[in-house]
Amino acid sequence: MPHTQTTPDAPGNCVFVDAHVHIHDCFDIDRFLDAAAMNFRTQVPAERVRESRFVLCLTETCGANKFGVLSGRAGSPADGWQLRTDGDRRSLIAAHSRLGEMELVAGRQIVTAEKLEVLALGTRQEWDDGLPAEAVIRSVLEAGAIPVLPWGFGKWLGRRRRVIESLIETFDDGSVYLGDNGGRSAVLPTPPEFALAQARGIQVLPGSDPLPFESEYSRAGSFGFQVDGLPVKDGVWPILCAMLQRDEAKLKPFGRLESPIRFARNQIAMQYRSRFSSRKRAA
Repeated sequence: MPHTQTTPDAPGNCVFVDAHVHIHDCFDIDRFLDAAAMNFRTQVPAERVRESRFVLCLTETCGANKFGVLSGRAGSPADGWQLRTDGDRRSLIAAHSRLGEMELVAGRQIVTAEKLEVLALGTRQEWDDGLPAEAVIRSVLEAGAIPVLPWGFGKWLGRRRRVIESLIETFDDGSVYLGDNGGRSAVLPTPPEFALAQARGIQVLPGSDPLPFESEYSRAGSFGFQVDGLPVKDGVWPILCAMLQRDEAKLKPFGRLESPIRFARNQIAMQYRSRFSSRKRAA
C-alpha cells in the first residue's frame, strides 16, 4: 500500500486513526508517543496539521492496563508529554509542546475459544479470554464498543477461516468490522475475507499492531485510516465512535504494509518467543 499525503474532502477535522495499538512493557512511553506523533504527522501536509486530529486505539490483552497507568498520570506536571482527560473516561489527550496532541482511546483484545482475536475499541470493560467469538462480539456491542476481527498471520486458516466466514454472515449489518494489520507482508495476497466482508457492507479498520519487541516502539501511527469532516473539538472519539456504530464513516486507509524481509524476521522472532514462553511455563 503506497504512502501518500492526503487532504480533507470536507470542512472540519481530518482525523487519522490507528485502530490496533499495543503499548508493550518493553516500550518507553515517551519514545512510543514521540514516534506515533511523528508517524501521524507524515500523513498530512504541514499546513493542515493544526486542523488534523490523531487517534491511537489501544487494544490491551488480558491483564494489561497501560491506559489505567496513563490515566493515573493525567494532570501531573511532566516534561515532554502531558496527559489530560476530556470528560470521556474512555479517552485521554496526550499533549506535547512541539509534537502537538493525540487522543488515546481505551480498548481490549480478547482471545476467543476458537483462538481468534476480537478487538473492543472504546471501552474500559475487561473480558476473560476463552469465550466463543460470537458471544464476545455480542458482549462488545452491548458494552457500546466497536468490535473488530483483526487479521493475523496464520490465524484465518482452516477451521478458523470457516468461523470468520460464519461471523461475517452473522454480523452483516455493519455492526462488526474486520481489521487489517500493518505487519502483513506486502507480497502476501489480500485476505479473501476482506472482499467477502466488503461485499456484505462490512468495512475494514487498519491498525499497526506493534509486536512485543523493543524495536517495534516506532510502529504506532504508521498504519490506519482517515476520516474527514468531523466537527472541531478537543476529543473526537465520541462522535467518531457513533459514526462507526452507524456505519456512516467514509474510511480512507493510509500507510505501508511490511517489507518481506522484516515480515519474515518478525515471524521467526514471534515463533521463538512463543516457544520460549511455553518452555518457561512448563518449567
